[in-house]
Amino acid sequence: MSNLGNLITILLAMIVGLIILTLICLLTIFLNPNVFFNPLSPNRATAIAATRLAQIPTSTNTPPPPATYPPTWTPSATSTPAPTKTATDTRTPTPTRTDTPTSTNTPTQTPTTVVPPTFTPVPPYPFIASSGPESKNNCANIKLMYSVFGADNEPISGFQVEYGEIGVRGSVFQTGPTEFHEFYGVTLVPGTSKAAARRSHNWFAYLIQNGQKVSKALLFSTDPMYADPSESCSNDNNSNGNSNSNTNDNSSSNTNSNDNNGCIPDPCTSEDATNVKHVVFRPEELLVTTATPTPRLGLCIPPYASFLLERSCNDCPTQADAQRLFVAVGGPRVDIYDFDRDRDGIACEDLPTGRVLQCSDFASQAQAQAAFNAAGGNNKNTDALDPDRNGIACEQLP
Repeated sequence: MSNLGNLITILLAMIVGLIILTLICLLTIFLNPNVFFNPLSPNRATAIAATRLAQIPTSTNTPPPPATYPPTWTPSATSTPAPTKTATDTRTPTPTRTDTPTSTNTPTQTPTTVVPPTFTPVPPYPFIASSGPESKNNCANIKLMYSVFGADNEPISGFQVEYGEIGVRGSVFQTGPTEFHEFYGVTLVPGTSKAAARRSHNWFAYLIQNGQKVSKALLFSTDPMYADPSESCSNDNNSNGNSNSNTNDNSSSNTNSNDNNGCIPDPCTSEDATNVKHVVFRPEELLVTTATPTPRLGLCIPPYASFLLERSCNDCPTQADAQRLFVAVGGPRVDIYDFDRDRDGIACEDLPTGRVLQCSDFASQAQAQAAFNAAGGNNKNTDALDPDRNGIACEQLP
């Protein structure tokens, strides 16, 4: 291996030496082109060129003889004809046939027919609610007492009562399930809350089973639990409005010698005062078909009459009026007038739309969207629900 390395070193040294020698020769030729070992020196090239020029023979140029002409012929100038311009054929473009424009008939604007939403009737509730005979006055608490009976007039279990104050948001409560007891009671206004106990309240109560409403709502009022000392019973009218307002709960009005023209001087002793309301729920065993009552249109137009007056869709001139009242008394969470039997948030869908719907008529975007779709989408009755015409109603609602 050492011999091979020495041989490689010698070869590399020889190559480097030749490269250096070549560079020295090139540098010398560059500085002195006429050096003796330059095969292309300028002096040598000049000598070779002179030798070759001397060996080339010299030619003598003989001038041509002058031209002579015959004595009788004189050449005349011949005119050179100008080139003849050949006419280029001009191609006449073939006329293109222009189609006669077809007149387009002016489109006829067809008015959009608003198809009223269909309303599917639902069967009547299996239970009815009525006022019980145990309604009475009280000096402790304003209460609701209820009973649930079956077809055999015996208490039944598995039912709850949903109740609350009409028109008061968040005032919706449920009782526990019944268990074959005859009477149940819940406190509506505690006597310790004198500010609330000193005034009348309007209430609703209906029966539910497995989370579904199974009776119409019974609407009733309770009288103040404490008499107003400044109240005078000498007037013919009850100036403080403390008389019993149970107009539609089929309860009878009892008289008492202490009462004067309906005035209640002391709710604790007057039999006209109702502080404990008894509601009885029984099965609707016999369906009695009654004639459709004459519409009472004023019941759905603000300012509203007493919320205790029972109403039906037939009392409202338009769906918008029904929707507004429906929301005012707690809809869609609470439907005390049965305006929304299919529970879609739209009251009295079989009524004509009527006035232009407003987003304020609905509690949520989903309800507004359902009403928007039911009214046929983009039309004059839904412009206020979808002003940007993007198909989404009342986008600002929750």
